[in-house]
Amino acid sequence: MFYTSGGDRLFYTVTGSGQDLVLLHPTPVNHRFWLPVAEVLSERYRVILPDLRGHGQSEAGEGAITMEKLGADVERLMAEEGIGKALFGGCSIGGYTLYEIWRRMPERVQALVFSGSRPQADAEVNRAKRRETIEGVRLRGTGDFIEASLNSLIGPTARRRTPQKVGEAREMMQAMRAEAVIAVQQGLAARPDSVATAKTIRVPCCVIAGGEDGASPPADMRLLAETIRNGGYGAEYHEIPDAGHFAPWEQPEVTGSMLRRFFDSVAG
Repeated sequence: MFYTSGGDRLFYTVTGSGQDLVLLHPTPVNHRFWLPVAEVLSERYRVILPDLRGHGQSEAGEGAITMEKLGADVERLMAEEGIGKALFGGCSIGGYTLYEIWRRMPERVQALVFSGSRPQADAEVNRAKRRETIEGVRLRGTGDFIEASLNSLIGPTARRRTPQKVGEAREMMQAMRAEAVIAVQQGLAARPDSVATAKTIRVPCCVIAGGEDGASPPADMRLLAETIRNGGYGAEYHEIPDAGHFAPWEQPEVTGSMLRRFFDSVAG
C-alpha cells in the first residue's frame, strides 16, 4: 500500500490484527527486515511495516533524509491508517526515528523498543566516515557501500551460521538508489543528540543490544536503558550475545519472543 508524505509516495504493508504496532527498519534495507519477527507478533497485533523514505518502494524526495522527515512520515502514516496511539519498535535509523517520534507526539506512544540505536549523536570521526561514504557512492555507485555494510552490520556469527541471510540482505540493499544512500548518510550525520530526549521518556521501554554490534555497542545501549530509568521510568535491557547491529534480523526467534513478552506486558 502507498500513502503520500511531504509530496512523496511512500510504501507500507500491514499484517495481523489487534492493537497497532509500528516497526521501523534499519538502513540500507527495508520493511522485509522485520517480517520474521512480525510473524510472531501478528498473532496478536496489527503490525504496520513501512519502507522508510528512500528505502524499498518508498521515494526519497529532495534533500537529506533527516530524522525530522522520518518522524513526520510516521505521523502521516498514522493519520492515513487512523491510528491514535501505537506500540513502536525500531532498529538503527528506525530507533533514531523513535526519539523524534517521542519529541514530536509523545501522547501517541504506548511503548518503545530500541534495538541498535544509541542515543548519542555522531562524533566527528563518524561524520567524517559518512562524508567518505557519500563521496565513494558518488564516484563508484553503491556496490562497495553494500559489501561494507554487510560486513559491518551483520554479526560474524550470523554470517557464519546463516550465510543465506547475507544474500537476502544484499538483495534488499541493492534496491536502494545511490541518491537515497547519500541522502540517508547526510541525515544520519545531522541527527540530534537524543540523550536528553531519553531522560524524558515516560512509557515502558525495551532496549536490545547485539553483543557483536560495533555501531551501537552493548555499553551504549545499556546506558540508554539506565538513562531512561534515571529519568524516572522503567526500561528492560536485553543483550543477544551472538548478534550484530541487525540483531532482530539475525536472531528473529529470540527477538520475536522477547518483543512478544514485552508488548504483552504493556498491552495486558
